[in-house]
Amino acid sequence: MNDRLPYLDRIKTFLTVLVVLHHTAITYGGEGSWYYTEHADSLAAQAVLTLFTAVNQSFFMGLFFFISGCVTPASYDRSDGAGRFMAKRLVRFGVPLAVYMIVIDPVLWYVSTGYDGSVADYLRERVFPDPLRGVTEFEPGPLWFLVALLLFNAAYAFYRRVTAGRASVRPFALTSARVFGYLAAVSAANFIVRLFLPVGEEVLSLQLGYFPAYVGLFFGGIAASRGQWLERLTTKAARRWGAAAIALVVLLPVVMALGGALDGNTDAFMGGWTWQSAVYSTVDPIMGLGISYVLLVRFRDRRNGPMSRMGRALSGSAFLVFVLHAPIVTYVSYGLRDLALHPLVKFALVGGLATTLCFAIAMAVRRSRARASRTVRRAA
Repeated sequence: MNDRLPYLDRIKTFLTVLVVLHHTAITYGGEGSWYYTEHADSLAAQAVLTLFTAVNQSFFMGLFFFISGCVTPASYDRSDGAGRFMAKRLVRFGVPLAVYMIVIDPVLWYVSTGYDGSVADYLRERVFPDPLRGVTEFEPGPLWFLVALLLFNAAYAFYRRVTAGRASVRPFALTSARVFGYLAAVSAANFIVRLFLPVGEEVLSLQLGYFPAYVGLFFGGIAASRGQWLERLTTKAARRWGAAAIALVVLLPVVMALGGALDGNTDAFMGGWTWQSAVYSTVDPIMGLGISYVLLVRFRDRRNGPMSRMGRALSGSAFLVFVLHAPIVTYVSYGLRDLALHPLVKFALVGGLATTLCFAIAMAVRRSRARASRTVRRAA
């Protein structure tokens, strides 16, 4: 399958915008953890933004993993072996991870810890004297996604290496039985994993409570690439999945209210032997699959034409936006902390401003890098 389908690039750009807005929503009352938060006392903001983040969580990272899986086989084939494939992945994912953990994350902890002083004072007093003190202050943050991709790619490279020379496995057909089998398996795995590691608890900065779907979707993307699943998705099925997703989005607040969320009791949904955890473990993957199916079909059928110059620039900058958005979202919201507006208004204002800045900065960096590359080539 061509790994540069225009509609997949457009979906990745759309999902990247959602990532920026998702973390902005957490800043102003949505459920989740972030470096800087405010307005925790607004019930209206909490309700609206938590629904927004819950719906996002059901599909946006899973769809990222699925698309990554779709393009992985072609990338491996171009790399001439597992070693070169992983070497390229370590450069593409490992370098941003190292920069984030060593440079960006410590600066963001300045806001998170509420340090009473300047950023320079914080770095001089808390970071530079003993950089390895408190390793928890050197974390991948939202770039945990790259950690997971490295692990998934390593597993795929190992599989390709040990099966090299064998007869190729017949591609899986996309059938209703396999789809519902996937949903049943992920729902059960969600519930079981969350008995031991509820949503919100991390292992090596990874929330394993969500990983059954991430694993299934990444390797499902690989199967989709080999079996040409994307071409076989139908508009009729998209309408059904869309209706199911809308119904679940409407019902989710009702279920959360019945489960005690209005009283601040969301822990029961995050894991344990509770009916709330069983419901969330099941609703989350169904809603996510439904929204993902609709997006793939809509973008494929309506947004698969040649990309404009701006579209190519936005798409080409999406990865860098993902890497850089955390400090931009955090410091824009922190800089506007004294602005007396309703949290939902501040969410819209900061979300729009941060998204614009993220893409503008990313595109400027890419232009500078391209100019530098041309200068080096001419000099050579």
